[in-house]
Amino acid sequence: MNNDLKDDKYVLPDPLIDMLTGNLKSLRPGDKGYDRCNNIVKDGSLTYPQAKKFKHELENELEGEEYEVVGGDDILKFINNSLTSRRDGVHRSKKIRQNTGEENVFKKTHTKDKSKNPTRVKQVKVAKNSDDILNNRAVYEEIDRIKQLIK
Repeated sequence: MNNDLKDDKYVLPDPLIDMLTGNLKSLRPGDKGYDRCNNIVKDGSLTYPQAKKFKHELENELEGEEYEVVGGDDILKFINNSLTSRRDGVHRSKKIRQNTGEENVFKKTHTKDKSKNPTRVKQVKVAKNSDDILNNRAVYEEIDRIKQLIK
């Protein structure tokens, strides 16, 4: 599950709730789709896990009358639009963060490189004692390293 989306809630628009309420009035408890339709109308929204599961069922499992009772094409279109826009928003946000220099934006936390130098760029040697500072040894070592890279 997408960690950035797991706590999302998608509020159903009023026309969709009105349609589901109308469908609910024509059903009796125990009919196929009654419980699901009743829960959706009662809550007025879908959580991210519910939306994913419901989308899968609408596309693969529900057919005929049960498909129409729970909203059919209208609710499927709402779920697809909601999930797509939210996922695109998360992707754009991560892409912007990546473009500004943040590393490992698209990787999960447990796969991130936690080393002090994740880009593997060699850091400049800093002269620490007075003899190295006076003789510029650190600078000359870096120049030698650059010459080796050029060859």
